[in-house]
Amino acid sequence: MTREEIIDLFIRAAETDRRLPDTARPARLKAQALPYVHSAADQAGWGGERYAEERDGFWDSRSTRLRTADVTDWERCNDLIILVANESERRCLWHWSIGKAGGRPFKHWCRDEGIHVETGRRRKDRAIYHIASSFIRNSLQNNEIALQGLLPVGPEISDIPANIADAGHHTWRDDTAFSPVEVPELRDFSWAAKRNEMRRAREAKKREAA
Repeated sequence: MTREEIIDLFIRAAETDRRLPDTARPARLKAQALPYVHSAADQAGWGGERYAEERDGFWDSRSTRLRTADVTDWERCNDLIILVANESERRCLWHWSIGKAGGRPFKHWCRDEGIHVETGRRRKDRAIYHIASSFIRNSLQNNEIALQGLLPVGPEISDIPANIADAGHHTWRDDTAFSPVEVPELRDFSWAAKRNEMRRAREAKKREAA
């Protein structure tokens, strides 16, 4: 499932959600238009325009009656949005879809939430990224490297914490086992001179013992 298909699915689900009743109880009946099937005698004398209007009214799917496919897409969006762990990203995606479906504008919702509209769009994009990634990778794969729409806070070249472990002690040696190269005395160290010094110390001990 591509990014465009996910966007189209959520917009259609938002349109369906707007047409669903707010409560489980059916809405109170205000006006009623019962469907009527015209017989051949009724249709006698109709012109081409009247026939076209009758066909459009029968096949037009943009009626107030929901189709089974619309409710199925709405339920599928409810299942897909669970893949987004961040609640703010889920809410931004859903309210952005409502705005695209003709509901409340997304910028007005962001203003009431106290966030910038661009921040809301970035959260929406991250939610779509999480959903799209679930279709192209294993569910056990590391997914901590998410889409980032902001400039990096740290240095330009830095480790990615998702695949680089934290710094730690990986050796039994002491920290002083490695000599810094900035110290001239340690940098110019010679093992030959050190062995000669140790040899002279042993000979001096032998002479003292004799």
